[in-house]
Amino acid sequence: MPLLQQHHLPNSIWGIWKIEENPGELFLQLEHWEEYIPTLNKFQSERRKAEWLAVRVLLKALTGRELIISYRENGAPFLVDDPLNISISHTKGYAAVMLSSQQPVGIDIEYHSERIHRIKSRFLSEADYEETGTFLDTDDLLVFWSAKETAYKMIGLQAVDFQSDLQIIDCDLIRSQGIVGIMENATPENAIFNINFWITPDFVLTYCDKTF
Repeated sequence: MPLLQQHHLPNSIWGIWKIEENPGELFLQLEHWEEYIPTLNKFQSERRKAEWLAVRVLLKALTGRELIISYRENGAPFLVDDPLNISISHTKGYAAVMLSSQQPVGIDIEYHSERIHRIKSRFLSEADYEETGTFLDTDDLLVFWSAKETAYKMIGLQAVDFQSDLQIIDCDLIRSQGIVGIMENATPENAIFNINFWITPDFVLTYCDKTF
């Protein structure tokens, strides 16, 4: 059972699943088969099936229960018949889940790819560059993209512009672990999120369970 990481925080829990199984092997670890088959039949890719199933297997590993995930109109996941707040993410070879009984949470996982350089203009503003510097390597860009993705999940709105609505106000990229501060301009609250990041040779992970 490749539960790669499991971390208990004061207000939440998160974990990472390393996907080494095929969809059939993951499917056998679940019981509510009738709930999953209609969605699985929509996926053409075996990789996409494995990622979708791995999220549910990881959720079961973290809670000890097989909980059903549904989705709101804005695409945000929620648990059917359970009050826990949930955030999910998956990337090539990994799935991540974060849960909290007290407040919204956000988690994002991204595999290393040079493609991030081609899309940086979509999520970094001039103010971001003033805060972070202009010479950003792949890990830097992945952390900022992932941090903004996590903040987006915390806000819970569908229409959020990553470049104009999410501003980097603080960052620490010297180490493989640290915090990126993100202020959102999409709501009247202008909430600030301290996004934790973790850089590994295989992926970049960001997560947050607090709003300031």
